[in-house]
Amino acid sequence: MTTPEVTKLAVALLLPLALVPFRVWIERGNEGPFGLFKVFGSASLLAAIAGAALGWGAPDWVRTGLQPVPMLMFVFLAGWMGLVAGSSLDLRVSRKLGRAIISRELGQAVAVVLAVAVLVSGADLVLGEGNGFGQFHILTLASICLLGSIPPQRQAHRGAGTGAGFWDPSIIAPLALLMAAIAVVSDSNPVAILRLPAQSWELLTLELGGALEQLLWATLAGGITGLLLDQVSREDFAPGGLYVQIAAVILVCSGLAAMLGFSPLWIGAVAGFWSVSATLRRLDLLMILERGLALPRVAAPALAGWCVGGALTTEGLNWPAVFVVSGVIIIVRPIVHTVVALTQRRHLLRRAGRRPGPIDPEIIEIREIALVIAGAGGLVLTARALPSLLLGVLIAQLLLAIGAQLWRDRSQQPRTGS
Repeated sequence: MTTPEVTKLAVALLLPLALVPFRVWIERGNEGPFGLFKVFGSASLLAAIAGAALGWGAPDWVRTGLQPVPMLMFVFLAGWMGLVAGSSLDLRVSRKLGRAIISRELGQAVAVVLAVAVLVSGADLVLGEGNGFGQFHILTLASICLLGSIPPQRQAHRGAGTGAGFWDPSIIAPLALLMAAIAVVSDSNPVAILRLPAQSWELLTLELGGALEQLLWATLAGGITGLLLDQVSREDFAPGGLYVQIAAVILVCSGLAAMLGFSPLWIGAVAGFWSVSATLRRLDLLMILERGLALPRVAAPALAGWCVGGALTTEGLNWPAVFVVSGVIIIVRPIVHTVVALTQRRHLLRRAGRRPGPIDPEIIEIREIALVIAGAGGLVLTARALPSLLLGVLIAQLLLAIGAQLWRDRSQQPRTGS
């Protein structure tokens, strides 16, 4: 290793270590002006910074040896978070989906797609068509702008009676993952290659057809994955819990799906719907899935940072694409979710005759599922396009977190003054 490489590596190792006392200092109550230090000291942002530093400072031979790891991890996380999102469509809750809810959320999805398409097309006209934006980017950005919380949301605004049910029925999360899955299959041409017995030394190639046929195959694969999950979760007692068994099934099935060009997000969503509707241990499964989100909250930003840091020293970044991605998310997501929250609040006010609680600024923040959706795009994107997409999502995540914190601090000021 040369002296510049040793220097880069030392900086890359020291920077994550320097973030530890900063995090400890913030946890002791030093929130800074408007509480912004809580944003800059969040675990996801620090993980992204550490990943970027390590990706930038790692030697070439280390970066080359670890090249498949981020994509493999993104595939696993996509299957896991798809599983969590699919669990929100439990049959016991889906039966409560009314025509008004479905039409409202479908209209919200259409509005998001149209808004993103208009902004992306406008960016192409201004910056030229060399940014590589197409159907994949439109659907991927639309799913990121549309997606809210992926775990099932409890009905905070209703009573605790048996008729109210556990959760608010919603199709937003599975609908957003379906859009992300269509984005992947629309730009891929999956082919299954089977090697015949060694004596013949021949390959059998199976074309899997167009986007619709690919989605049908992926739905079938998701059903098989859900059946396997149902079988491994039937035991009354497991010494290590069910997390390892479920994670193993998701890892294998998501990896096979990615090899065939399918979207692990959609396979996980179908498997989640199947398993949570069929299993006799529904609450145990939901608890495991929710606790399992602790890994993606740190791993997804770290992997995204690693890809961005590595791209800075190799193929580089498409900076116009980075600014377009972050700009589209920052414009569309707050507007859509704020308008929907205001509409639902007004509807609840008219229907219940009481004033509902204030809107939670958390609705405009981006969770790690957005980074997983972007990372799963590595199945079809080039080595330069993927880090640009990830960096755009990271920038949008940071800016929207700052906006949400300012909103939250402003809404708390009157209470503090009183």
